[in-house]
Amino acid sequence: MALRLGDIVAALGGELHGDEGLNIERLAPLATAGPEALAFLSHPKYIKELAASHAACVIVSSAMAEAARARGAFIATPDPYLYFAQLTQLWRSHHAPAQGPRIHPSAVIDPSAQIADTARIGALCVVERGARIGEHTVLKSRVTVSEDCVIGARCLLHPGVVIGADGFGLAPHAGAWVKIEQLGAVRIGDDVE
Repeated sequence: MALRLGDIVAALGGELHGDEGLNIERLAPLATAGPEALAFLSHPKYIKELAASHAACVIVSSAMAEAARARGAFIATPDPYLYFAQLTQLWRSHHAPAQGPRIHPSAVIDPSAQIADTARIGALCVVERGARIGEHTVLKSRVTVSEDCVIGARCLLHPGVVIGADGFGLAPHAGAWVKIEQLGAVRIGDDVE
């Protein structure tokens, strides 16, 4: 699926110099971008790559506009790196695959855990006794939320994250180690009570 340059600029702003009807089929680095791709230049040290790029269009700062004009279509914006970050979000929203189940069947959720209706729990996650997961929070695969931990609203926990794990260390005593226990719940994110 492609996005038109005009639609990208309408959504994100910037000043387009080129054909607004041009379809962009992928996002790519300057060095590997082909005539179907949109790339960006955020640092002047890559100016040689700009001249050699085959990208359909390049996102640049106003300071790089003349160099970009010499090679073809471009979008001028005050912060090309930020623009590209916003573009990746726009791209994902238009190209996102259908979402799977809200709670993956392989997830292990303790019956006393509280999961908001808009939260998503990925494959092989573990949510232990008394844990709470807030609105619009996403746990990617293999996330563990330990006992009584609270994850607020709009959080994103990446694969393998463990919330509430021991991490307080050990105290040496008479040739042995004494574990320092976690006292109380771990709370992260917005809207944590």
